[in-house]
Amino acid sequence: MLRSFKPSITTSGYIHSRVEEEFLWDCKQLGAYSPIVLLNTLLFFCCKYFGFTTVEQHRQLSFAHVMRCTKTNQDNTKTTLLRFYPPISINETESEVPAKRRKDEENKEDILEMMENTDNPLRCPVRLYEFYLSKCSESVKQRTNVFYLHPERCCVPNSPLWFSSTPLDDDTMESMLIRILTVRELHLHLRKEGKKEQQRPNLSPFTPEGEEEDSD
Repeated sequence: MLRSFKPSITTSGYIHSRVEEEFLWDCKQLGAYSPIVLLNTLLFFCCKYFGFTTVEQHRQLSFAHVMRCTKTNQDNTKTTLLRFYPPISINETESEVPAKRRKDEENKEDILEMMENTDNPLRCPVRLYEFYLSKCSESVKQRTNVFYLHPERCCVPNSPLWFSSTPLDDDTMESMLIRILTVRELHLHLRKEGKKEQQRPNLSPFTPEGEEEDSD
C-alpha cells in the first residue's frame, strides 16, 4: 500500500504526512533498542542526510567507505561527523589507484556528510553508527561490499554481537525503506537540499578520527 506513496505538497510548500520523525523516536521505532530498530535508524539517517531513497543507492555504502572524521570549525571548535567516500570505480579497487588520484577523488563534491548531534547523543548519527560497529563482527568492518547486515537470529540486548556477516537482502531493505519514506521531515529535508544542490560549498579539510595530531 505504501509503495507508491508520495506526500501531497500545498502551494505554500507544506508537506502533508501524519508520520513525523519525533513520533518514531518517542515510540522507539528509531534508536538502538534492538537490531532491527538500529537498522531502521541507519537507513533513516542515510535517507535524510545522504538523500538515498532507493535500495540501489543504499547498496553503494560499505564499511570501508564510511569514515568517522573530525573537522575544525572557524571558531576553532571541532565537529565529529561521518563521511561517505563513493568507490572510485566499480572495476578497480583503491589499492590500484595512485595516491594523488585518490586525494583528488576525495575532494570531489559527491562526498557526503552526516554531522553529529551534540544536543541529543541518543539521536546522534555518529554515536549510533559507532554502536552499530560495536555489535558487528571484526571480520566485516573493512569490507567494501557490505554495510547493512542481517540481525542474528538469537540475541538479547546485552549480546556482544547483534548482526551476522550476511548482507541484508534487497526485499527486506526495500520494505524498510518504503516505510521510512513516509516520514514528513525526510521530505522537507530532501526539498531543502535539492534547492541548495547547485550552490553546494566545497568541503572543508578533514582529519579521519585517529589521525588527528592532538587526538588521544
